[in-house]
Amino acid sequence: MRACVIFDTRYGNTEKIARSFEMGLKQAGIQTVCVNARDVTVDSLKEYDLICLGAPTEWVTASKPMKDFLGKLKGTALSGKYGFAFDTRLGRPLSASAAKFIEKEMKNLRLQIIAARESAVVFGEIGKEGGMRLKEGEEKRFERAGLQVGTLLAARVGVAPA
Repeated sequence: MRACVIFDTRYGNTEKIARSFEMGLKQAGIQTVCVNARDVTVDSLKEYDLICLGAPTEWVTASKPMKDFLGKLKGTALSGKYGFAFDTRLGRPLSASAAKFIEKEMKNLRLQIIAARESAVVFGEIGKEGGMRLKEGEEKRFERAGLQVGTLLAARVGVAPA
């Protein structure tokens, strides 16, 4: 089983949770790569059973680089593959979610959603030095989520986790 975790990041937080998620997938015995969306060749995605996409939530939706990446996927043969969406977002009531947008686009691309989207909470003020910071424990939580998704993937395809 092979998985690709693809992310966009502004302050480095989405990359941190993507790498934590990657670690969890590897713990489940899934061969995994983690890469920035700007470095992905769309044709390479046919090699993977699971495609995970994550981005920061910006202006109530996914970041522009992630939207651009999703646009490149239109017309790509991804049917029969699994998908998982994640994001970083503010921990305020009624905060928007990039993962909601990403998950919807994944369904339009005919990816089968393997587990409900996940959000990592960030705090801070835009424009202040250092930008945003992850809520304590989010990286560990995403590592556990990766293990769970990897275990689900292995069970669905009939491969026992390592």
